Amino acid sequence: MYVRKINNRWYYTIEDKDEQGNRKRHERFGGYTKAEAEKAYRKAMYDMDRTGRYFEPSSMLYPDFLAEWLEKDIRINCKPATYDSYSSVVRTHLAKQFSHTALRDLTPGVLQDYLNSLRGRYARSSLKVIANVLRTSLRYAVSTRQYLAENPMDNVRIPRYLPEPPKQKVFTPEQLQLIFRRFPLGNQLHISCMLSYCTGMRLGECLALTWDHVDLKAKTLDVVSNRYDRLGPVRITGPKTAAAIRTITFGAKLKAELEAQKLWQAQNRFTYGPHYLQQPGENFVCTQTCGRPLTSNNVKFFNMWCRETFGGLSFHTFRHTHATMLIEHGLAIDYVSKRLGHTSVYTTANIYDSVTDKREREAVDVMDAIL
Repeated sequence: MYVRKINNRWYYTIEDKDEQGNRKRHERFGGYTKAEAEKAYRKAMYDMDRTGRYFEPSSMLYPDFLAEWLEKDIRINCKPATYDSYSSVVRTHLAKQFSHTALRDLTPGVLQDYLNSLRGRYARSSLKVIANVLRTSLRYAVSTRQYLAENPMDNVRIPRYLPEPPKQKVFTPEQLQLIFRRFPLGNQLHISCMLSYCTGMRLGECLALTWDHVDLKAKTLDVVSNRYDRLGPVRITGPKTAAAIRTITFGAKLKAELEAQKLWQAQNRFTYGPHYLQQPGENFVCTQTCGRPLTSNNVKFFNMWCRETFGGLSFHTFRHTHATMLIEHGLAIDYVSKRLGHTSVYTTANIYDSVTDKREREAVDVMDAIL
């Protein structure tokens, strides 16, 4: 074994043979201590014994690899929202931090130090997203492209954060009353809010819903598509997962709201006449007053109003509220899971089956009666 120190960095040397049988010598960075270099040497020898060849890690710059990964893997295999989210992390964080770093120089220590440096500057949830992009991209470098022998993120973890007090995840009855006074029937945001509140549908699912998939007589609606319009052109795609394709039943309250929405759209069509902007073939339930489909940009106003009025919460809170109310009133969690379009009932349990004020009061009443 031959190792040497160069400018506070330790290197090891390993030999193998090329296809012509000529001996080749490789000197590679092994770490910042002699022990780390010796360990790296033993690992390289193990890999060579196992595969029959010395694996040369790629010298490609990490940002260049990330661009390849986004186009050849994420754009093809993931939803547009995932692609845009990962692209944002790459553009905002990783491309700048590792602008001159080669894939072969990404060690667990380098990546752990980077995540540690973000602690306190970003919320733990943001660090989880950044770490997920690092881990997923480097897994692709190992398994598909074989640019690396192993994933340097395997033993890297999110730095510890102190527990935060739980945040409000649902609208209270008083807040709901205030919301529907502010966004009443006749407001272009009203029906999307009511849809999510009464069914637990995601925003993209509400925006993609067409009258063709609403059966007012049977009081059911089919969730078969998702609208994504945040970045780039509008895209109508399949739902988030296969489980998200579902039929949702609703009651008399939502039926009346949908009938009123149809009437509102007909009145707007008459008022605007030839200036009504509904395109041929469009039949969306959620539309603007002028006839255009409602967009996520329109709904930003609702989220801003929630922050100003309640100090937080958003349109997605309707989904949390719907699920929590069903669970509080005794509906089985597997039913709630299917209604929400979750892939697994465990997802529903982890997110929604928490102790609420109502369930806490009921538990106290039971304990008072039996203890």
